[in-house]
Amino acid sequence: MTVWLALGIVLVVACVLFVARPFLREPSPADDRLDAPAPEEEARIALAEERDRALGALKELEFDHRTGKVSDEDYRASVGPLRRRAGEALRALGRQPASVEIPEPQPEPYPPPFEPPGPVTVPEPMPEPSEPPGPVRVPEPGPEPAEPL
Repeated sequence: MTVWLALGIVLVVACVLFVARPFLREPSPADDRLDAPAPEEEARIALAEERDRALGALKELEFDHRTGKVSDEDYRASVGPLRRRAGEALRALGRQPASVEIPEPQPEPYPPPFEPPGPVTVPEPMPEPSEPPGPVRVPEPGPEPAEPL
């Protein structure tokens, strides 16, 4: 009996190790490094980052000016250089050849063109209302007739 129990335990341990073997190995991919971007792609990324920084600074300056943290004089002195930086980055990005062509979205016509529902039926005219009858005479209550015996 003990031999069978020991054999069962060895068999269970062997099955568990066989199933867990892929999880116990150290992963060794062929190459887990990302490809380095090409020099023109690096330049485009740098220009996009510069554009984003300049636009973010403009947005923050606008907010601070509207909330009163920045005076009008300081705002006028700071907004020009930030707009120039953003404009230069945008122009430089516009000169870069696009690596992926993105088709221009075609707007759907709004509202959709009108389509009549089909043949139009005209309802028959309603008859003219007739004059209401005159007042209805209701007999006045009188003595009730006697019941025959």
